Amino acid sequence: MRLTRPTCATCIYWVLDPTQGGGHCHRYPPGIHTNINTGTVVQKFPMTDTRNWCGEWSDDDVSMAEKGKRALARAAQRQA
Repeated sequence: MRLTRPTCATCIYWVLDPTQGGGHCHRYPPGIHTNINTGTVVQKFPMTDTRNWCGEWSDDDVSMAEKGKRALARAAQRQA
């Protein structure tokens, strides 16, 4: 029996980008990158293929929803 490894395409942190042929990992904040030709500074999430995987993979949408609620509550407190 062969076990299948969780992939980016099935992770709750991954967002499909059909224009790029893959998607972006949103597990952590975007990285800051500078275009060496223009000097333009941009923020980017890591681009990955649907079949990539890492040790941070999660399908725990309950945990993600709780983290989202806490983030919204903190944002509301800052605005109060």
